[in-house]
Amino acid sequence: LIFDIGFSCILCPFTKMNVSLSKVLAADTAGHEIHKIHEYASLALAGATPIAALAAKDEPLEKIANIVLGVAIPIHSHVALNACVSDYIPSAARGAVRGGVLGVTAVTFLGLLKLNVFGAGITQSVKGLWNKPQKA
Repeated sequence: LIFDIGFSCILCPFTKMNVSLSKVLAADTAGHEIHKIHEYASLALAGATPIAALAAKDEPLEKIANIVLGVAIPIHSHVALNACVSDYIPSAARGAVRGGVLGVTAVTFLGLLKLNVFGAGITQSVKGLWNKPQKA
Protein backbone atom coordinates (compact mmCIF):
# COMPACT_ATOMS: atom_id res chain seq x y z
CA LEU A 1 0.00 0.00 0.00
CA ILE A 2 1.54 3.29 -1.12
CA PHE A 3 0.31 6.55 0.36
CA ASP A 4 0.43 9.32 -2.22
CA ILE A 5 1.46 12.34 -0.16
CA GLY A 6 2.37 15.40 -2.21
CA PHE A 7 5.10 17.85 -1.22
CA SER A 8 7.05 20.61 -2.92
CA CYS A 9 10.51 19.86 -4.21
CA ILE A 10 13.09 20.84 -1.59
CA LEU A 11 15.84 21.29 -4.19
CA CYS A 12 13.81 23.46 -6.53
CA PRO A 13 11.73 25.94 -4.48
CA PHE A 14 11.82 28.40 -7.37
CA THR A 15 10.04 25.94 -9.67
CA LYS A 16 6.49 24.66 -9.56
CA MET A 17 7.51 21.01 -9.17
CA ASN A 18 5.26 18.89 -7.00
CA VAL A 19 6.57 15.47 -6.16
CA SER A 20 4.50 12.74 -4.53
CA LEU A 21 5.75 9.91 -2.35
CA SER A 22 4.80 7.38 -5.02
CA LYS A 23 7.08 9.23 -7.46
CA VAL A 24 9.91 9.19 -4.95
CA LEU A 25 9.47 5.45 -4.37
CA ALA A 26 9.52 4.69 -8.10
CA ALA A 27 12.03 7.40 -8.92
CA ASP A 28 13.34 5.85 -12.14
CA THR A 29 9.91 5.69 -13.81
CA ALA A 30 8.21 8.65 -12.12
CA GLY A 31 8.34 11.07 -14.99
CA HIS A 32 9.64 14.53 -15.75
CA GLU A 33 9.89 16.01 -12.24
CA ILE A 34 12.09 13.26 -10.81
CA HIS A 35 14.15 13.14 -14.01
CA LYS A 36 14.81 16.88 -13.68
CA ILE A 37 15.79 16.52 -10.01
CA HIS A 38 18.18 13.70 -10.98
CA GLU A 39 19.61 15.90 -13.73
CA TYR A 40 20.16 18.77 -11.27
CA ALA A 41 21.85 16.36 -8.85
CA SER A 42 24.14 15.14 -11.64
CA LEU A 43 25.09 18.71 -12.53
CA ALA A 44 25.70 19.49 -8.87
CA LEU A 45 28.01 16.48 -8.57
CA ALA A 46 29.88 17.48 -11.74
CA GLY A 47 30.41 20.98 -10.38
CA ALA A 48 31.06 20.26 -6.71
CA THR A 49 33.53 17.40 -7.18
CA PRO A 50 36.37 19.44 -8.74
CA ILE A 51 35.68 22.33 -6.35
CA ALA A 52 35.92 19.95 -3.40
CA ALA A 53 39.14 18.43 -4.75
CA LEU A 54 40.82 21.81 -5.24
CA ALA A 55 39.52 23.68 -2.19
CA ALA A 56 41.81 24.12 0.79
CA LYS A 57 40.87 22.73 4.18
CA ASP A 58 38.20 24.72 6.07
CA GLU A 59 37.62 27.20 3.24
CA PRO A 60 34.02 28.35 2.74
CA LEU A 61 34.17 26.88 -0.77
CA GLU A 62 34.95 23.47 0.71
CA LYS A 63 32.01 23.72 3.10
CA ILE A 64 29.67 24.63 0.24
CA ALA A 65 30.98 21.72 -1.83
CA ASN A 66 30.44 19.37 1.14
CA ILE A 67 26.82 20.44 1.52
CA VAL A 68 26.17 20.12 -2.22
CA LEU A 69 27.75 16.66 -2.28
CA GLY A 70 25.84 15.65 0.84
CA VAL A 71 22.53 16.39 -0.88
CA ALA A 72 23.36 15.39 -4.47
CA ILE A 73 24.96 11.99 -3.75
CA PRO A 74 21.88 10.47 -2.05
CA ILE A 75 19.48 11.87 -4.67
CA HIS A 76 21.57 10.65 -7.59
CA SER A 77 22.06 7.23 -5.96
CA HIS A 78 18.36 6.90 -5.12
CA VAL A 79 17.24 7.31 -8.73
CA ALA A 80 20.01 5.02 -10.01
CA LEU A 81 19.23 2.29 -7.46
CA ASN A 82 15.57 2.45 -8.44
CA ALA A 83 16.61 1.80 -12.03
CA CYS A 84 18.42 -1.32 -10.80
CA VAL A 85 15.24 -2.35 -8.95
CA SER A 86 13.23 -1.99 -12.17
CA ASP A 87 15.78 -4.01 -14.13
CA TYR A 88 16.54 -6.86 -11.74
CA ILE A 89 13.79 -7.27 -9.12
CA PRO A 90 10.59 -9.22 -9.92
CA SER A 91 7.47 -7.05 -10.10
CA ALA A 92 5.90 -8.62 -7.02
CA ALA A 93 8.83 -7.60 -4.78
CA ARG A 94 9.53 -4.14 -6.18
CA GLY A 95 7.39 -2.22 -3.68
CA ALA A 96 9.21 -3.61 -0.66
CA VAL A 97 12.62 -3.23 -2.27
CA ARG A 98 11.85 0.36 -3.29
CA GLY A 99 10.89 1.07 0.33
CA GLY A 100 14.27 -0.33 1.36
CA VAL A 101 16.02 1.86 -1.19
CA LEU A 102 14.22 4.89 0.23
CA GLY A 103 15.39 3.89 3.72
CA VAL A 104 18.99 3.52 2.52
CA THR A 105 18.74 6.91 0.83
CA ALA A 106 17.49 8.53 4.04
CA VAL A 107 20.23 6.94 6.15
CA THR A 108 22.87 7.97 3.59
CA PHE A 109 21.61 11.56 3.61
CA LEU A 110 21.60 11.70 7.41
CA GLY A 111 25.06 10.11 7.63
CA LEU A 112 26.56 12.56 5.16
CA LEU A 113 24.82 15.44 6.95
CA LYS A 114 26.32 14.32 10.26
CA LEU A 115 29.75 13.97 8.66
CA ASN A 116 29.50 17.48 7.20
CA VAL A 117 28.13 19.17 10.33
CA PHE A 118 29.88 17.34 13.17
CA GLY A 119 32.83 15.67 11.44
CA ALA A 120 35.59 16.44 8.99
CA GLY A 121 33.24 16.70 6.03
CA ILE A 122 33.03 14.59 2.90
CA THR A 123 35.97 16.33 1.21
CA GLN A 124 38.46 15.90 4.05
CA SER A 125 37.26 12.35 4.70
CA VAL A 126 37.97 11.37 1.10
CA LYS A 127 41.26 13.29 0.97
CA GLY A 128 42.23 11.51 4.19
CA LEU A 129 42.31 8.20 2.33
CA TRP A 130 45.55 9.38 0.67
CA ASN A 131 47.17 10.81 3.82
CA LYS A 132 49.63 8.81 5.87
CA PRO A 133 48.29 7.98 9.33
CA GLN A 134 49.76 10.17 12.05
CA LYS A 135 51.86 8.37 14.64
CA ALA A 136 50.59 8.55 18.19
